[in-house]
Amino acid sequence: MAIRRPALTLARAVLLGGALTLAACASKAPKPVPPAPLPPPAQPAPAPPAAPSPGDAKFTAFLAEMRVQALAQGITAESFDSATAGLAPVPTIAAMNDNQPEFAKPVWSYLDSAVSARRIRDAQFMLSRYGEALDRIAAQSGVPKQILVAVWGMESDFGADSGGFNLFAALATLGYDGPRSSYAKPEFLAALHIYQDRHYAVSEMVGSWAGAFGQTQFTPSNFLKYAADGDGDGAIDLWHSPPDALASAAKLLTDQGWVRDQAWGYEVTLPNGFLYEDADLDIQKPVSEWSGRGVKTASGDPLPASDANAAIYLPAGARGPAFLLFPNFRVLLKYNNAASYALALSLLADRMMGAKPVWHAWPRDERSLSRDERIAFQADLQKLGFDPGTPDGVLGRRTRAALRQYQRSKSIVADGFPTAALLTMLDADAAKKDQ
Repeated sequence: MAIRRPALTLARAVLLGGALTLAACASKAPKPVPPAPLPPPAQPAPAPPAAPSPGDAKFTAFLAEMRVQALAQGITAESFDSATAGLAPVPTIAAMNDNQPEFAKPVWSYLDSAVSARRIRDAQFMLSRYGEALDRIAAQSGVPKQILVAVWGMESDFGADSGGFNLFAALATLGYDGPRSSYAKPEFLAALHIYQDRHYAVSEMVGSWAGAFGQTQFTPSNFLKYAADGDGDGAIDLWHSPPDALASAAKLLTDQGWVRDQAWGYEVTLPNGFLYEDADLDIQKPVSEWSGRGVKTASGDPLPASDANAAIYLPAGARGPAFLLFPNFRVLLKYNNAASYALALSLLADRMMGAKPVWHAWPRDERSLSRDERIAFQADLQKLGFDPGTPDGVLGRRTRAALRQYQRSKSIVADGFPTAALLTMLDADAAKKDQ
């Protein structure tokens, strides 16, 4: 399928049409005009990749390996050579891989940007603009339209920022070296299948540095499994058709176990003396048990009666807000396996429907740890006999579990939240072990 080539980006087209600005840095409120058909967004044309350096033997060997695997999977030599002509590693991608905002920013700073007043307004506009398509998709899938619009906003700022990297160059850069090699290699092959089977132009196959593309940022393998024709035109275009992108996102979430008519969760208040080591996404208990242990709504009311299992999540440790999370929250992690991302998506879905901001204050006096400090955090835990996994600067679930074990060993609140003060304590204990 040939992809349409509109002359304007979504952000510029909507601005010129007098509706609203969708660029990620915009803060001006949209003009109050009735929804009108919007020109489909075009992606910024990526710069052509440079030719590989003669000395980059590892990258050349990677392409040779991928060619053998691709041909074995039915990719023709002509398709492979056309898709990979002139590919070279993209130096900026390594830096982006090391500093993903979901892991590098404090959660409150991440939410300030992800659930900004501007994005809430844009989400409300899109909820109205594509209401008919969203109602149809939500009825068929069971995924609320607010969640789908939130995915759209989080993934590409409603089409304004869906990436400008050559998809093959991005995946090859990740695949030939570094921690994402095992992810990127099969995605590179999946992208070749899309190119060959769908007949997209290589120049149109652009995406993020991580190899996701389209308005709801699908990986190539997920495209092959879940891409859907949401606008009923007989073709699938995740780059330029919001209904296609939204229907595809709904299909993915449904397949991953989205429970119809169940909330993602809500903010709660924890009692004095709460056992913080039980506040973990992997610890599920009936709502009635949490209620019996003194957990209440954010406003202090008893929890609504429910037979569902739920987890307590502390995105900023014992000093920050707490959330009671139902299984649908875990489904959102299938889209992006970062709890801060799933929380931002969930809060955006609520806020576009008029919900209040987070009730409890964030511990904004806690400074962010640098990547080197995050690696040192993990290395110290490892040296002290607690297993955070390979020190990589990503303080995920395994690191938090190891930190809780360390906190219990020191008889301090085991909330699993890494702070500069804890790093100082870890450094000192690790230094003693070296003596």
